[in-house]
Amino acid sequence: MDSPETPPAPDSIDVEVRRSPKFWPFLGAGAFVGVLVALISAYTGEPSTEFTRGAVAGFLLVIFGVIGVAVGAVAYLIADKVASKKARRTRAELIDDDTHHASDA
Repeated sequence: MDSPETPPAPDSIDVEVRRSPKFWPFLGAGAFVGVLVALISAYTGEPSTEFTRGAVAGFLLVIFGVIGVAVGAVAYLIADKVASKKARRTRAELIDDDTHHASDA
């Protein structure tokens, strides 16, 4: 009689597990704050004799929007660095489990 073969030991690797912040919300928040600051600056400051408030607002929207995106990107990098310091090392094992795949067919 043939004895049933025992499955080989699963492969395992060391992995780093950490939470990572999402990039786009940081950029969006930075752009939003920049646009808000631009609108407040354009409509609360002294009116210009050379330009309309709309023209000043458009100019400031571009300038403060870009600055806001840059500040958001720096904030993302800082948050990512803090998250990477809280990472932990663990061992992951490869499991060859065909039972779940057979029911998908």
